[in-house]
Amino acid sequence: MKTFKSLIFLFILSSVIFSCNKDKNDNAHVEYVNSQIYDMMKQVYLWNDYIPYNLDPADYSTPAKFMEALRYKQYDHWSTVLTEEEYNSYFTEGQMIGHGFMVGLDADNNFRIAFVYNNTQAQQEGVRRGWILSKVNNKTVTVDNFSTLFGADKVGVTNNFTFIDNGGQQVTLSLAKEEINLTPVLHSEVINRSGKKIGYIVFQDFIETANQELDTAFTTFKNAGIDELVVDMRYNGGGAVTVAEHLAGWLIGKNEGGQPFIYYEHNAILSKAPYSMDTMYTVPAKADGLDMSRIFFIGTSNTASASELIINGVKPFITTVLAGSPTHGKPVGMYAIPIEDYFTLPVCFKYSNKNHEGNFYNGLTPDLPADDDITKDWGNPEETSLKAILDYIDNGTAKSTKSTGFGPRILESHKPLGQFLRAI
Repeated sequence: MKTFKSLIFLFILSSVIFSCNKDKNDNAHVEYVNSQIYDMMKQVYLWNDYIPYNLDPADYSTPAKFMEALRYKQYDHWSTVLTEEEYNSYFTEGQMIGHGFMVGLDADNNFRIAFVYNNTQAQQEGVRRGWILSKVNNKTVTVDNFSTLFGADKVGVTNNFTFIDNGGQQVTLSLAKEEINLTPVLHSEVINRSGKKIGYIVFQDFIETANQELDTAFTTFKNAGIDELVVDMRYNGGGAVTVAEHLAGWLIGKNEGGQPFIYYEHNAILSKAPYSMDTMYTVPAKADGLDMSRIFFIGTSNTASASELIINGVKPFITTVLAGSPTHGKPVGMYAIPIEDYFTLPVCFKYSNKNHEGNFYNGLTPDLPADDDITKDWGNPEETSLKAILDYIDNGTAKSTKSTGFGPRILESHKPLGQFLRAI
């Protein structure tokens, strides 16, 4: 039985040997990569017993399409294949090319800005969450044309936007696509409410560049002496578990360092002794971490994977209160396995918390059901999900809490990283 690291090494070695003899753009290369994906999935895929064994790798024009055909349809909506460039740009470098904002439909079918990355041209020109996007290049935005309006993802591609700001005023801006260094912490502040200091942080991306921003925000909260904490991950689709561990250190590492945090369980091959990859991760000890009696989270159906891991993982140690709507339901994780000029991301393990609670394929259920009010900017005390938490802090109940079952329909540009990166 080979270790996982040796499996990766063999895949890399075979790819290097093959590359000496084949053009990476020809059909033979794609067929070879597909065949390597097939062999890899039979060994490491969590549901390898359900892989179709009658597929011909030559029948699929791209590795991504072949991976989609291999998925176990009952549970797996996530396994994917990225080019090496796509993978490194997002997960390693924390970059994208675009305008740097995400769009969603509100209850009245207005196209609203759901968030804007900091330090982008759009953010510097004043674009904020809640703004209505009405036209792009003088074309009225519709569901049918949305994905076609913005042009190629190349630096310098310019679009003319017509917005309606949060005060009802029309704003016209010409914005050029740029290389954006993602800012995973979209917003943080200390809210003063009823004599309490409430730390509020909006966290978007579990990528390696996030740790420094998390450190800055939580150090501010620590120095301010916050009484309550709200972690808003309503659009966070997950990412690196190492970042989730880092965040857990801030949340519970002061008192629970060294305790079991997350368990990984693999398929029968990778769980087999003596080289079992089944793993228990502990809470990182952090002497200067926060010391909270409870933590509030905000989630939606777009809250997935590492975001759910945090909420579920913290639960055994501290009172957690989840506001919003049921989360996405991804109690499984992926490894990034390089094959030639691609990174495959198959689901390889399921995870559970200290109490072995997992398998939440229907999502984590909110304690305070509330709509995602995309019409209001971050930190607005009247935004429905945040208001539910603030009312609960004030009164011990959430009288204003409601859930109409509506959540803004987040519009994506159908990029390969759509499950992680939803900005255009």
